[in-house]
Amino acid sequence: MKSHLILIILLGSAGLGVAARTQQAVPLPSWQESQSKDPVDEPRRQFSLTGKFLAPLQGKPANPPTLLLKCAPDERSDGKGKFRVGVVVVGLPLKIHFVEIQERKTGISYYPEVSVSYRLDGGKAVKDDWPPRSDKSSVEFEKSDFKKMLRAHTILITMPDKDGRQVLLQFDMPDSAAAPLTSAQVAEACGVNDLQK
Repeated sequence: MKSHLILIILLGSAGLGVAARTQQAVPLPSWQESQSKDPVDEPRRQFSLTGKFLAPLQGKPANPPTLLLKCAPDERSDGKGKFRVGVVVVGLPLKIHFVEIQERKTGISYYPEVSVSYRLDGGKAVKDDWPPRSDKSSVEFEKSDFKKMLRAHTILITMPDKDGRQVLLQFDMPDSAAAPLTSAQVAEACGVNDLQK
């Protein structure tokens, strides 16, 4: 009887050790910084945040989705910069439609766009059209979208793949206390100072 009890205790403690190691293996979300590698391009600071796909995909991409920010340093300000472009890298070909621009006075111009819906912290979905990048597997967003995203804890983004199937992405913004690079530091590096508005 005592041997059975000892065996149960040993197996139980081994199971707790495996559970603890499994919990430690999940990395916390964090911003990563790198420098632009393009020798022709102006020097830029790049910030990336890795996300995850929320539903299984056909033609699974090699990498998880990434939120990428490119900011140029401002020569007049120490440590601060200017927002240049925000990118959501999906890694799958996206469905592109063409939008006629109404502001043109002469001729007809059509611009490629990807229909995007994003939701911040479970709030109301915001629908927009974002321009695709040349690889057609990522889209660009504006500084105003970036400001909203930095104030959120969770960002859910939906967009169609080339066959019209919805791709669901999630980005968890780093907790400022636990992250080596906070969202406030990223905002300052990109010249976004009004996060509270």
